[in-house]
Amino acid sequence: MKKQKVKDIEIMISTHPDADHMGGLDEVLKAYRVKSVYAPKVSHTTKVYRDFLYAVKKEGIKIKTASKGVKLAVKGTTAAFVGPVKSYKTDLNNWSAVLKLTYGKKSFLFAGDAETKAESDMIRAKENLKADVLKVGHHGAKTSTSEAFLKAVKPAYAVISAGKGNLYGHPSAEVLYRLKKYKVSLFRTDQQGTIVAKTDGKNIRFNVKPAGTASGSNPAYKLTASLDNTQPKQNGTIRLTVKGLPNGTDFRAVFHYKTTTTAYSGKIGTPLAVKIGRATKGYKVIIDVSAVYKGKTYKTQTSFTPR
Repeated sequence: MKKQKVKDIEIMISTHPDADHMGGLDEVLKAYRVKSVYAPKVSHTTKVYRDFLYAVKKEGIKIKTASKGVKLAVKGTTAAFVGPVKSYKTDLNNWSAVLKLTYGKKSFLFAGDAETKAESDMIRAKENLKADVLKVGHHGAKTSTSEAFLKAVKPAYAVISAGKGNLYGHPSAEVLYRLKKYKVSLFRTDQQGTIVAKTDGKNIRFNVKPAGTASGSNPAYKLTASLDNTQPKQNGTIRLTVKGLPNGTDFRAVFHYKTTTTAYSGKIGTPLAVKIGRATKGYKVIIDVSAVYKGKTYKTQTSFTPR
């Protein structure tokens, strides 16, 4: 913020109480003069949340509610929250304050961690979601940025904020594929660092070139199969787990025993229990696994040896 020569802050927005979105705001409140603070009407029990509340109180500021229809007084712009549109109980991500900011003929939509439930509610509420730049929801997780939402926003550009090599695998292949499908120019902090977009109300300029999206016509899916026991006893039960495609996708598993072949059907992400009967001891049973997703067939293998 110092590099951007920020001297004071007219409006601070805490999108929701998750630590990765709220952490550090207490220090910002100490370092800068903040005029107004907005946050959705949901609380949390974490120290980060308590520190934020304490810092706001210490500065003598009253938190204003961020919710659909609330307009912000930012000179020269039109700014209003388009979400949350309702209560989401303990679902903090869908409580996210979603802001649409318009300057001249250009607009930006900041989605916080809003997931498909909140996205659908905003669409049903007939909010004007169309924006030139979309700050992608939930760091590019597959639980956000649905096709319906992209159709409503119609962004020319998208920015994904995600840490390099993060443990969550953000951004997801599914979201990258959707962005590519809708021909959205993509910027990623995990690949390009800080992303800065500037507009004069007529054009939008970024400090870096687009990173692109996933290559090819489909995401880089890789089917995998694993067993909970690779050396089961005869008449035992093994559990086959298949991953690598969206959960719920159908798969077929063919067990090649010494004297017979047996096929089973299952769902990606749900363990499939199989009784192996009197499978021949010491004989390696190969399992061929296949699944079809978006017209493409994916295959993998695993095996077990009865004892």
